[in-house]
Amino acid sequence: MNMLKISTTESSSTFADRIKVLIQRVGSVTEIARMCGFSEGVVRSWRDGNTDPSRARCVTLAKTLGISLVWLVAGEGQIQVNDTLNSGDDQTNAETAANRHRSKLRTAADTLHASGMAMDPNRLNTALRILQSELDLAESRLTLADNADMLADLYEILGPGGTDVDATAMVAFNQRLHERVKRGRQIAAA
Repeated sequence: MNMLKISTTESSSTFADRIKVLIQRVGSVTEIARMCGFSEGVVRSWRDGNTDPSRARCVTLAKTLGISLVWLVAGEGQIQVNDTLNSGDDQTNAETAANRHRSKLRTAADTLHASGMAMDPNRLNTALRILQSELDLAESRLTLADNADMLADLYEILGPGGTDVDATAMVAFNQRLHERVKRGRQIAAA
């Protein structure tokens, strides 16, 4: 698999902007299309802001290019996610947890893809806004990129369209998030 070696934090406001960053780093629309098995027209359509990819295609882009799914979808955190570069004894617990969280997002996306469902942009947007709001209210220094697993959980809790919320699951989600923010503060204070 061809992996990008990018370690900087890239911030792009729209999905089209992030695709342009990837095109610049990979070299061409043609190369991204070839690497990921997409048509050049589809990649150009994303670049031009005419369409957005399905959740499954976002996962394919992230896996193939070795980039963060959260960065690709939300523009948060670092662009680089290369699980193979950080393997071994020197891998921290945080990196191991982040790898598990990315794996959980990939599994959820693969399940959706297998069932023929695409990413629901309204549902994802609602999940992103709720999680960011919760982190802001808690005055947490954690980012969406640090909480990919929570984003995946929230996406599932929201249900189709992002409007059919399971109240019991939401309460449990808020308790887990509270504990994570609390642990983050304890680590920062230490």
